[in-house]
This record gives sequence, C-alpha cells and structure tokens, in this order.
Amino acid sequence: MSPFHKRVDGVALVTGAGSPGIGRATSVALSCAGISTLYITDINEKGLEDTKSIIGSLNLPSPPTIHAIPGDISSPDFIAALFSKISTLDYAVNCAGVLGQDKPTAEIGLEEFDWLNSINYRGLWMCVKEELKLMLKNDVKPYQGFTLSEGEARVRGQRGSIVNIASQLAIVGKTQAAIYTASKAAVMSLTRSDAIDYSKPPNCIRLNSICPGVIATPMTTTNPGEVSERLRDAINIAPMERMGLPSEIADTAVWLCSGESSFVTGSGVVVDGGYVIN
Repeated sequence: MSPFHKRVDGVALVTGAGSPGIGRATSVALSCAGISTLYITDINEKGLEDTKSIIGSLNLPSPPTIHAIPGDISSPDFIAALFSKISTLDYAVNCAGVLGQDKPTAEIGLEEFDWLNSINYRGLWMCVKEELKLMLKNDVKPYQGFTLSEGEARVRGQRGSIVNIASQLAIVGKTQAAIYTASKAAVMSLTRSDAIDYSKPPNCIRLNSICPGVIATPMTTTNPGEVSERLRDAINIAPMERMGLPSEIADTAVWLCSGESSFVTGSGVVVDGGYVIN
C-alpha cells in the first residue's frame, strides 16, 4: 500500500503536536492519509514549526494546509482563542499530556496534582467539548471506502471522530503513579460516556481512546540513564519486550478517525506490546 493512501478527508486537529512523539507522528500520519486542513497546537512553538517542516518535506501529492497555533491547553482563555480560529472540524486527536514525578499519593502536593490534571484531564475535556460542538454542525458523510451498496455507505457514515490518548495505565495500576494513572483512567471513562451520548443517530460522532504502552517519546527518553531504569520493568513485562514507536500509535489514531473503524466507539484500544495481558 502506498504511504499516501487516502483514508481521511477534511479538517483535523491534533493537540500536543509540537514534540517528537505521538502528537507529531499523528500529525504526519493524518497528512499522509489525505487530510486537507490540519490544525496543530502545543505549548512548544518551535516544536510546532518543526512538525510543520517535517510534513512539508514529505512531498505529498496533496499536502494539507497547516495552521500551527501555540498555546497551553490547560488555559480556558487559550482554548477559547484556539477554537475561535477553527470553523469546521472532522477529526480530532487529543495527544497533549504530562507524566509527572514518581511519588506515592502521600507525597504529592496539591499544586502538582492540579498541574497534571489541568493538562491530562481538564485540558483534554475542554478540547473535547469544543470539538463536539464543531462536529455537531457537520452533515453526516457517507463512508468513502468499499461497500456493497449506497445504503451501507450511509449506515457507516459519521459527522466526526475524536480520539483521546489515554494509557495502558488507565487499565492497570503502577507504583508511585497514582495521580497519573487516575488522570488517564478519567480520559478513558470520559471517552466511554461521551460515546454513549454522541455516537447514536442523529449525532453520529464516534469517540475512542488509545491506551499506549511505553512509547519512545521525549517523556520517556530525555534522560536515557534515569528513564531506562524507571521503565525497564514495564518494558520487560510486555511480551514484545520493547518500547513502542510513536508511528504505531499514530497509525491506530488514523484508523480510529477513518471510516474503516465505523463500528468502533467508546473503546480503549490497547497498543502496548502486550503489557496488560501479562
């Protein structure tokens, strides 16, 4: 299959797109999959420009128009400013998140708790709220892939698709990570409940989450000596015994955005090399 196989069409938003991790990989993957307009946001302004340059260097046959909008998704003022610039939206992948420090609950201060949740949960929720408002204005687009009839294409249609990045730790616990795991469990639970409210006709908006395992991103590899020790057990527990790649999460996100996953909603797709089964 060509890397430029068209699987999505229209307008997409990716948060957390300024770091060389899941957000950037997802932005690239959506561009390769045929998106026409791409909004990317991150607190890292230079990183957004780097993401934009990478996409521009791919020489895609139909490159997307890219709008890079730097800002902090934990800020309601920024959220209002960001969505005032987006008039229509077909897909959203909410990747922005932080890891926090390894500490048990009794050693966590309120300030750290609020900071982590303001990004991982509250910030994501503010984005989802605005994304839903935009998608509800769309017409239902019939599925553009292979079907046996026009009626089947209509049944598989959608107004939009939202993908939230959770974590394998939304499903299982981890020592000294209670507030992080709780924030990701909240993302997964939010996704499930929103899917009940918005997937049914006439809304036809699908919402899903991805639960990545240990992925090779700046959050996990900035300080190789310290981080490899911190994550070695998690990597070894997974049957595949390796870190995942951002592109592996990005491919899953594109699938969940596309009509190829038209009967999938409210799911937490685990992409973790088998960690949670062990």
